[in-house]
Amino acid sequence: MRTCIIERKVFIPAQRYFVMAQPNLEAGLRSLRNSLEKMKALLAWQELKQSELTPDHTPGFTLLQDSVGTDLRNEYSFFLFTAMQMHSVLNNNIADLPNIQRQRIKQQLAKIESQLHRLNLQKRLC
Repeated sequence: MRTCIIERKVFIPAQRYFVMAQPNLEAGLRSLRNSLEKMKALLAWQELKQSELTPDHTPGFTLLQDSVGTDLRNEYSFFLFTAMQMHSVLNNNIADLPNIQRQRIKQQLAKIESQLHRLNLQKRLC
C-alpha cells in the first residue's frame, strides 16, 4: 500500500506599497469642460436631426448609422464618473491642497455640474 503525503505550501505575496500619484484636479476640470461641450454638440446635432424629421419636410440627409444617443449616454457616463472621482478626492482630502485652492476647485466643479443639470439630460436619455 502506498502512502500519499500531501504537502501544502502557503503563498504569501510580498507586500507592495503603491504610492498614489497626486491627482491632477485641474486636468479633471478641463476634462469635464470638454465633456460638457461634447454633450452640447451632440444635443445640437440631435435637435437638428429632429427638426429635419418634420412631416412636411423631406430630410436633406439620411444617416446610415445614428449613434448620437449612444454617444450622448457614453459622454454622460464619463462625465458622472469623472465628477464622482473628483468629489471623492476633494472630500476625502486625498489631494494635498491648500484650503483656498480646494474651495476654488469645488466652486468650479459645482459650476460645471450646474451647467450639466441645465441641459436636462436625465429626461432626454430616458
